[in-house]
Amino acid sequence: MMKKTGFRSFVLTILVVLSIVLSYFIWKGQPDYEAINVKEVEKTTIDKTMTTSQVFKPYKLAVNANESNYQSLDDDLLNELMAQGKAFSFSEVVLANKKSSEDYEKLIHKNGTIEMIFPNNIPFSIFAQIFQIEGEGLESAFFNRIVFDVNNTDTGLHSVYFTNDDQENIYQSSLQNKDIDKIEKIVKKNESKLTQNDKLISNKRNLFLSSEKTKLDRKKYIIDSLEINLFTSALFQDSGTVKSEGNTYTDGSSVIEMDTDNKVLEYVNPSQERTNPEDLSSVKRAGLIQDSFNFVNDHAGWTGDGAYYFTGYAGESATTNFSLFIDNLQVYNENGMADISVTEGLEAVYKYMRPFFRLDTDVPGEKKEVTLPSSYSVYNALAQNPNVKAEEIEDIVPGYHMTRSESSGMNRLVTLEPTWLYKYHDKWFIFQPDAEKAGE
Repeated sequence: MMKKTGFRSFVLTILVVLSIVLSYFIWKGQPDYEAINVKEVEKTTIDKTMTTSQVFKPYKLAVNANESNYQSLDDDLLNELMAQGKAFSFSEVVLANKKSSEDYEKLIHKNGTIEMIFPNNIPFSIFAQIFQIEGEGLESAFFNRIVFDVNNTDTGLHSVYFTNDDQENIYQSSLQNKDIDKIEKIVKKNESKLTQNDKLISNKRNLFLSSEKTKLDRKKYIIDSLEINLFTSALFQDSGTVKSEGNTYTDGSSVIEMDTDNKVLEYVNPSQERTNPEDLSSVKRAGLIQDSFNFVNDHAGWTGDGAYYFTGYAGESATTNFSLFIDNLQVYNENGMADISVTEGLEAVYKYMRPFFRLDTDVPGEKKEVTLPSSYSVYNALAQNPNVKAEEIEDIVPGYHMTRSESSGMNRLVTLEPTWLYKYHDKWFIFQPDAEKAGE
């Protein structure tokens, strides 16, 4: 009996040892799941990422003082004001009572106010990531102008208005004296950067213009082309299945078309096409703008010298647009060389258009000062164009027109020609003197 018991113990010991050995080899044979997951989420980097405050930022400062209007497009001044504003403690933002168009204009341009003006309407939900603001119903609200009332008060509080020029909505908040004092000090020390406007056009949106000519430098840049494989890796789920024919690339479901003349590409995923995007709610539109910004950041898609600003959302197509700015001046190109646009689809991006180059190096020896006509004369020329309703012009500002050299030996060179841009029906256009005369 004892022999049987000893034998059983021996067998059990052998089985336990075998179990341990087998468990060890099974464990060693398992794939490194953590390593695989890290590899799977590794993302393609095109160039650089940008913060919310770098993309959703104002392009103009306006000061209403001494019954006059002064403006500045200086990037350093605006950046300093925005950086200071991040530390402000705003009171709860509330929707104010609706005003007439006339009263709306009086409020936003009231004597003793400082305005920060954005290229287009920004969702509060995004701007709350920059300034410390909160309030009920803001998730569906947009604004394009912040107005600080710096007039003396008895309460120690100063009104701040976030206004929407399209809807003439006014959202009101307040700041303490100490915060307003900081704004005034920044503006005061930068007075030399302010230009007085001597012409007022009383349109639906008042235009403050100047009869003085403007001088800007023409600039030339060497461009650096980006490899197409960066985009196929970033945009296609499985870049290993990509097939190409000429300037077309596809993974079987999505397509990239390259315009090699202008160095612009278009990505399309037909399965994501959305019907009736114009019916989307304001909350959904705000979310799509955020998604579009995140999409470009996800593959570090902001490129080259300068910066890209949010310049608008097209409700009819659910397209968010970001435009290239150099020295805080918008760059315009009719072929898409200066814009990144993202059209959000049902569950992912439906369409993505952008340049596949970056501005690499400016050519200092090629700079040449150019004298532009006055903004007032530009308005008068636009008023003569039968295709433009002058009373609906929203703004006129200097900018650049990007063109690419047609010479084969100079095809890596682009020129930024000083020009005037105007905002009309929420979109930005280039002023072309010959076209305006012809009414085209």
